[in-house]
Amino acid sequence: MKLLDRYIIRKFLVVLFFTTLAFIVIFIIVDLIENLDKFLMYRASLPNVIIYYIYYIPFIIILTLPVNMLLSSLFSIGSMAQYNEIIACQSAGISLYRIVAPLLMLAFLISLLSGIAGETVVPKSNRARLDLWRFEIKKETRHMIRKREQIAIQDSDQRQVFIKVYDGARKQALQVHIVWTDGNRIVQRWDARKMIWDDQRGGWMLQDVTLRQFTEEGEIVQHRDSLAYAHSQIHPDDLKELELKPEEMNYTELKRFVDRMLELGADARKWLVDLYMKISYPFANFIIVLFGAPLASRKRRSGPALGFALALLISFIYFLFLRSGQVLGHKGELSPWLAAWIGNIVFGIGGILLMLKIRK
Repeated sequence: MKLLDRYIIRKFLVVLFFTTLAFIVIFIIVDLIENLDKFLMYRASLPNVIIYYIYYIPFIIILTLPVNMLLSSLFSIGSMAQYNEIIACQSAGISLYRIVAPLLMLAFLISLLSGIAGETVVPKSNRARLDLWRFEIKKETRHMIRKREQIAIQDSDQRQVFIKVYDGARKQALQVHIVWTDGNRIVQRWDARKMIWDDQRGGWMLQDVTLRQFTEEGEIVQHRDSLAYAHSQIHPDDLKELELKPEEMNYTELKRFVDRMLELGADARKWLVDLYMKISYPFANFIIVLFGAPLASRKRRSGPALGFALALLISFIYFLFLRSGQVLGHKGELSPWLAAWIGNIVFGIGGILLMLKIRK
């Protein structure tokens, strides 16, 4: 049986290698065509462009891996069905479940490796790629004045600030929440429509402020048209540093960011969906093989072209579920974990049903 396992795994890995290589080339060519005018406009050097796309490769691999896994399972198992190798194995008393077992174990292993890479290699390479784009190609400075969104910052040991939008050019923030905590309990919260830096005073001024104080007896609410935010340790320079995007953060960094926003009472649905996606997406590699292997196990008269078209159709439907779940999760119509896992749940159930229907 080890010989058969090695044969199936080798066929699978060969297809996986070439499909991954093909997608890397396609992605790089498409992205290069799309951004060629920008590279020329910023006069990017050839070494910087080459390094930029080297940093891009890990992200491309992780992004396209579920499609490549599906193609590999369809072509490896499909070719065995096409040349009657599956029938020969079944004649020798080997069930179809036993034939696809090594692929499922391999897919599970690749899912784990994909998850590890998504926490280590991919965030670092994405950060290096975007830093190269910002600071080497576009010639931005590390403290480039620009608008930022969703900023959470610690102002003191017991005071945290959440800013929805910050405009570095005007030194003003919109939708500001300032929270005082005592352990795990929120004791006071200020909600301001706008926070503006006063150069003469060297401090922040809050406008249209609602002050809430939480006591054992209840909540005390006050409103002020303007209020000085005294003793703040935050300077406008602290808010100008470019923030990390979700693809630049690993699970721990993104979870820390989400926890800060939740502590501040901010709407963190979008980021929670992205957080759960960091777990659900790697396991799509296993789910997609579970779904594709039974489909490929039956002998068909059609050639590789139909198998490729079938893989694209299944991938399109899967990513449709994935994207729809994200959108519904961002809007709050689905819980964040369900929004992130809905594609895997639907295709996982479909894969199990297909596996139960195939002949042993």
